[in-house]
Amino acid sequence: SYSFCTLLVLMALHVLTAWEVLRRQIAADGTVTESTMQDLNAVFQKILPSALEIIDRGWVHKVVSPSGRVLHVVKGRSESQYVCFGDFCPCRYYKNTVVTGEAILCKHLLAVQLREAIQPPLHIKEVTDTEYANYIMSRTESIQSPVKRQAP
Repeated sequence: SYSFCTLLVLMALHVLTAWEVLRRQIAADGTVTESTMQDLNAVFQKILPSALEIIDRGWVHKVVSPSGRVLHVVKGRSESQYVCFGDFCPCRYYKNTVVTGEAILCKHLLAVQLREAIQPPLHIKEVTDTEYANYIMSRTESIQSPVKRQAP
């Protein structure tokens, strides 16, 4: 017999594995099929509609420094902006549910990861290393007009 904590860990690993499989499938196809959308909805039922809205509105911006550092600025509904880097987002949902292990992603990180997997490439803004550091420090720096470029 498994303890409650063990069952939660096993369920979390199952969800993480399912998400990784879906992410690879989307990246390979460069698109989201109806079947993949159903699978995404099963894994991210609460946040998927909001993440798709973020993508549809063009609210995901990639910021790249010459040294290869990458972060994403994601606009929220209330004119707020979230500076997401790696698997971190400063939003309240991330703090209250992802950090505590109740969820694996917030809507901002899901939007970033889905947008990264779908073609054409994101809105990309190239910044200096100093500007990149300022994004991290301020967490609210806005992107005025991202430099758009095609992926190599």
